Amino acid sequence: MITPKELLEKSDKLFFKTVSRILKGEEVFPLIIPANKKISGSNFSDFKTDLVPLYQNSKASKGRGYTVDWKEKIINGSKQRVPVKIFFETAPDFFAFIKKENEFEKINTAKQIIVKPFAILQSWANENPGLLLAYASDWPDIIKVCNYFTENKPPHNFYLRELPVEIHTKFVEDNAAIFRKLLDVLLPTEWKNVAETDFSSRYFLKKANVYTQIRILDDALKPVLGYNELSLTLDDAAWLNWVPDKVFIIENKTCFLTFPKVKNSVAIFGEGFKSRVSKHIPWLEKTNLYCWFDLDAAGFEMLNIIRQYYPNAKSFLMDESTYHQFIQYSVTSIYRKLQLNFLTQQERKLYQFLQENNKRFEQERITNRYVMEQLQDMF
Repeated sequence: MITPKELLEKSDKLFFKTVSRILKGEEVFPLIIPANKKISGSNFSDFKTDLVPLYQNSKASKGRGYTVDWKEKIINGSKQRVPVKIFFETAPDFFAFIKKENEFEKINTAKQIIVKPFAILQSWANENPGLLLAYASDWPDIIKVCNYFTENKPPHNFYLRELPVEIHTKFVEDNAAIFRKLLDVLLPTEWKNVAETDFSSRYFLKKANVYTQIRILDDALKPVLGYNELSLTLDDAAWLNWVPDKVFIIENKTCFLTFPKVKNSVAIFGEGFKSRVSKHIPWLEKTNLYCWFDLDAAGFEMLNIIRQYYPNAKSFLMDESTYHQFIQYSVTSIYRKLQLNFLTQQERKLYQFLQENNKRFEQERITNRYVMEQLQDMF
């Protein structure tokens, strides 16, 4: 026999689903709660233990809450009233029992706030009562931001924190997830770039320039840049009129700064997943490109990303020989498992080994002497 506590837990789990149906205008009540109505024992004491609490907490006793349909049944030679159906007659009964009248009111109010200016959001609101409640206190400010984006054609000549809306400067940034859901519904196709996951890129806001840091590895190339080392925006880097014979993309800053001199070559600071290299640098397609990242699953993920833009890119010191040479520096690290389609057979084998054994070691553990030896053997 279900207890009042179990009935409360079961009903509470139906809250958002039930609210969604109500918002859609569906006929929800009476709302039957499937429950175990079998008496747990066979004597009067068992009956009392099961049935009395169920009655005492019902609408018949308290004036609101769940209703129990009873019928008489002969059990062990005597008549007993047993439950055959447990249900809520009305929405107020349901919300009162699970003590969520206020939550329902907030959801209902939130829907009115967003649907009044944006009728197109009605279906979205009906399907997302949880989000209506989660952002209950923020909807007036959320609407201000949505008004801006729907009334102003992109591109927007503002950074995310300087939008001309009366909200605190980090409001959009802090609530980017809900804005993305709403703006994807509200904005016409040409006002958004759904291929972009970055908020500013997706909705054509200004973004801080991404810089690629370049270091000359051969003094003969210095006249081209005028410096041994400099940082350029990706757009400016793309305009460089040169094609070095070799380019090394290096993840770690120290390894980038201490990388040995190599004839007709340059180094680029990769900085992990914030990679300063993209398909916007056309001369990288014409050079011999080498990637040196940490010997871990993440490093191979980055190599896989680079190869999508530059298929001829090779890996450098990301092999079994290097791993075993410095195996004493390996540490435990757990990574997600991905299908990396741009790795070579040997790279994929090492990638799988590092994943399966949860191993990694950082490239700065490799000695400069070893780096120089490998460069001499290669070139």
